[in-house]
Amino acid sequence: MKYNYFLFDLDNCLLYIPNSKDYFDNILLETLKLCLTKHVPERSERNKFWFSGNSYIDYLKKWGTNNFQDFWKCFDEIDFEYRKILVQKNEILLFNDVKSVLEKIYNENKKLAIISNSADYIVNFIVKKFNITKFFNYFFGLSFDKDQSIAKPSHLGVLSVLEKLKYDPKKEKAIMIGDSIVDVYAAKKANISACLIRRDKNKYPDGYGAWEYNPDFVIEQLNEVLNF
Repeated sequence: MKYNYFLFDLDNCLLYIPNSKDYFDNILLETLKLCLTKHVPERSERNKFWFSGNSYIDYLKKWGTNNFQDFWKCFDEIDFEYRKILVQKNEILLFNDVKSVLEKIYNENKKLAIISNSADYIVNFIVKKFNITKFFNYFFGLSFDKDQSIAKPSHLGVLSVLEKLKYDPKKEKAIMIGDSIVDVYAAKKANISACLIRRDKNKYPDGYGAWEYNPDFVIEQLNEVLNF
């Protein structure tokens, strides 16, 4: 493996979340209702929210939500409660290939990290629950009161993690592996390689030609990263 640093997204890269689009949209709807929004936006507009970067503020203002910290605090709490229930039911779980791949990378003395847009306490819960803590040098999750501006597709979270891991771009190589356009954008803006994992083969049916940043690799199984 030519890469020294392997940065992984969590949801739908390492962690299977059933019907994830509906899962997160339902949490968004519930949060918006609790935050007393002026109206419930259409699904097409809600979908754009997830890829808006820092412009998410404009969406929330438009929808009538002005207390952004309370919004994310509420969102994360609902997400956490749902996850605990679904984990208990074995409906949220690691993909079958995750532990074996992480172990092989770890045994090659590479540095590993998780970079997630989920709340930091949710990330901590998941890695402990599924016993994968030992493989990682660092876990990055968001905090409702300070970190939303560095959520992917911002590259600032990636740069923060690389700095903590003492990454030297002149001597070393790093790659970000994730299932979403936001993972690719965050990686490329941080000047590291980007790998898009398409566990859902129907995702992004139109390809990546129109994207501002394209993935360096596209894989369908996580063990393909062992060839990098």
